[in-house]
Amino acid sequence: MKKIGKKIGIVDSCVDTPEEIIIAAGFTPYRLFGDPTIEPDKVNEHIPPTHCVWTRNLLELAINKLDKDIVGIVTTHGCDRTNREFDIWRECVDIDFMYFLNSPRKRDEIALKFFINDMNEFITQLEDHFKVKITEDKLNEAIKKMNEIRKLLREISNYRRKAIITGSEFHGLVKNVQQLNKDKALDLLKSKQENLKNRQPFSKKDFKKILLTGSDLDDTELIRYIESLGFQIVIDDLGIGNKYFVNDVEENGNPIENIVKYHLNKPIHSTKFPSYLRFEVLKKLAAEYNVDGVINIAHKFCEPVLYDHPYLKKRFKELEIPYLFVEVIYNRESYKQLSTRFSAFAEII
Repeated sequence: MKKIGKKIGIVDSCVDTPEEIIIAAGFTPYRLFGDPTIEPDKVNEHIPPTHCVWTRNLLELAINKLDKDIVGIVTTHGCDRTNREFDIWRECVDIDFMYFLNSPRKRDEIALKFFINDMNEFITQLEDHFKVKITEDKLNEAIKKMNEIRKLLREISNYRRKAIITGSEFHGLVKNVQQLNKDKALDLLKSKQENLKNRQPFSKKDFKKILLTGSDLDDTELIRYIESLGFQIVIDDLGIGNKYFVNDVEENGNPIENIVKYHLNKPIHSTKFPSYLRFEVLKKLAAEYNVDGVINIAHKFCEPVLYDHPYLKKRFKELEIPYLFVEVIYNRESYKQLSTRFSAFAEII
């Protein structure tokens, strides 16, 4: 197979998919995002409406037609919905190569060995199906490239707290990086960084500095709408955001073990155990960025985030940090219905 321009699609709510392995195989990691402008249709034949609205949307898009350059799909275990829906993808989506990467829920030594074994199996499956060879040299080269991308994203992210780049512009940038060929992504980030160095702060107005967390929010228009109500997302705890680039992969030693340790040591997601440690991550970010409040947004029927909410609400109340929880339907028309709640929250803080 000629791999030039070919992509491996990624279905992942926790950004635990090892992009370095896909790059080392000669493909572009291409994270799949939903489309909140469409209504569910064919997906209703396979998944009830009480399941996560975001994963239902992804399957609807995949059934209708994926990007023509996508030659494979890897689904990485995030929540149990993505886990069980993988079987439906195999039946309904016309792609020859599909792999379920079983990212462990825990972070102990047993989990480390388990994840190493599963990543090695992923490599074997890629090599056998696509007739490629994934070497340690290729993996190390991919690690260095991804670390450079992470470093640039961290530097650009810092411009949010300086009011030089909006949260929505940065969110859109991260989405592009998660779908672009990584050489093109590097060019994009370097160009953006140079542009930002010459920008002035975009506003002197009294906007509210917010830490945004919750489900894997992939619609930049939602972020833009929140900003229009007087908020600036100065930091986040999202897969399309801080979780994607906050740490680097160790560049010395066994590359597979290093990649696994990187994923097991990143800020914990609500789907992992023990999920209450998320509060410690959020508490640290809230203090470091001196936020005025925390907004936690859950997609409708996103059970892991829904379960976390009461605990987070209690702990932020103890810290006297304003906290807003919002559950959203994955549909842009529904965002306007939230304006009263967002505006009231802005008044409180």
